[in-house]
Amino acid sequence: MRHDAKLTLLAAMALACTTAGAQAFDRDSLVRSKCGSCHAPAADGRIPRVEDLRTTPEEWAVVIDRMRRLHGMKLADGDMDRLLKELAATQSLTPDEQAQVAYLSLWHNAQKVELPAGKEEERVYATCVRCHTAGKIHSYRMTPDAWAKLRDFHLYISPTIVFTMREMRWIPEADAALAYFARKLPYGAAWKAPAARLEGAWAVFGYAPGRGTYRGEARIAQRANAELGLSGSVAFADGTSETFAGDATLYAGYALRTRTRNNGFVANGAFIATDDEIRGEWHLPPPDFRTSSSHWIRSDGPPRVARIVPGFLLAGEKTTLTLEGVNLPDAKAADVTFAGGPVKVLAVRRTGPSAVEVTAVSGATALATAKVAVKGIDAGTITLAPAIDRIAIVPEAGRARMSGGTHYPAEGVQFEAIAYAKDASGKGSGVALGPVPATFRLAEQKTRPGDDDMTWLGTILPNGNYLPTVDYAPNPKRTYQGENSGLVKVLARYVRGGRTHDAQAELVVTVPDYIARIR
Repeated sequence: MRHDAKLTLLAAMALACTTAGAQAFDRDSLVRSKCGSCHAPAADGRIPRVEDLRTTPEEWAVVIDRMRRLHGMKLADGDMDRLLKELAATQSLTPDEQAQVAYLSLWHNAQKVELPAGKEEERVYATCVRCHTAGKIHSYRMTPDAWAKLRDFHLYISPTIVFTMREMRWIPEADAALAYFARKLPYGAAWKAPAARLEGAWAVFGYAPGRGTYRGEARIAQRANAELGLSGSVAFADGTSETFAGDATLYAGYALRTRTRNNGFVANGAFIATDDEIRGEWHLPPPDFRTSSSHWIRSDGPPRVARIVPGFLLAGEKTTLTLEGVNLPDAKAADVTFAGGPVKVLAVRRTGPSAVEVTAVSGATALATAKVAVKGIDAGTITLAPAIDRIAIVPEAGRARMSGGTHYPAEGVQFEAIAYAKDASGKGSGVALGPVPATFRLAEQKTRPGDDDMTWLGTILPNGNYLPTVDYAPNPKRTYQGENSGLVKVLARYVRGGRTHDAQAELVVTVPDYIARIR
């Protein structure tokens, strides 16, 4: 069963087991002790406000911290951890809902561009998303009454909001936005955390922009109270390797949050887990700044292909594909099939229990998708393309942040180049084939006379990794002692098959994020 189908079934079963009016917290719970004094339980035992919303562990931490700062909630050592676990057991998003806002889980410098879908969302963005990310809003599911209360909450927290938003009549606009959210993001029903067991050996497959693919192994040790121990190692396609060790917490039976040291550097991870599959991201802050996606599957499971690298074949070009997974069988050329396009398998070589190399040539003269199988085992799909027509840089406009001191370290941007092929119509942006190893450099973006941004913003690594080396402060050498911020071009070049592909993007280097709490 596919991972997303498993999560949907898991969510449906869990929600079906819980009725909306059921009491979530018993008299011995810390939530009832800490929250019930202000949010007095109703006649049916439910705690108003608390049981009117579902959100992520990260947002519950923000809410609890606000109760501590603004309303005097006393938190002893260990209380935050216990509260988060109790709340997540019933007041959490479903796995599918959390996946939609996973880019916020690590509290890093995410480059995701949030765009409104339609006129109604454009209005909502004007009212709300100038201060909050859309992802923060979509991290909540609330009852209509709970959504409506946010209008007065904003007026209490920031009484000047009406004047700050003076180009609109903010109160009726806020009421309209909150009514929209009540329809689009309803509370639904409480979540019932499954009894997931993650201990054991796992095979790890990942991708880090700028460094390429990696694979390795991990071991998870089950501890008490939803705590876990982690250890393992991975090897990158560029020949480097990395070991990691640390611990993790499993919230709501599926939201795995890891805290490890990777080659000595502190790293955090946010994953969505089932008993036999884990997907998510790792992030390492400066100085070893990078973010990578990661997919874990059980090492002791049945034969399974996790991915094919690379994910595309070009017509007439002999390419070695690597099928990576667990317990893969020995195979010969006749055992590997491509359904959906003309592909000739030239050779097959097993390189270990987790990888089979397939040398193949595509004869596809038009864009197509081929389903791959090895000895009847589904290996996924790859794209068949006549050629690479262009490359594009992502993100199109990267945002880096200068260092603002110990508590506000520099935040960088990892650019990467994605290859595209024209679709059948020849219109639009085409079909993304996958990342390619382009070479990056910066160039001045002339926006004013005497533009000197390149002098102060430093350089980008050839693999597209940029990290500011300057601090947020006035610079006496710049006009009007301007800050060390700026706007420059990002240029990428990729050469393949005698063709040179170029692309351009932008890099904005701006101030530290001093108001991270309202992300």
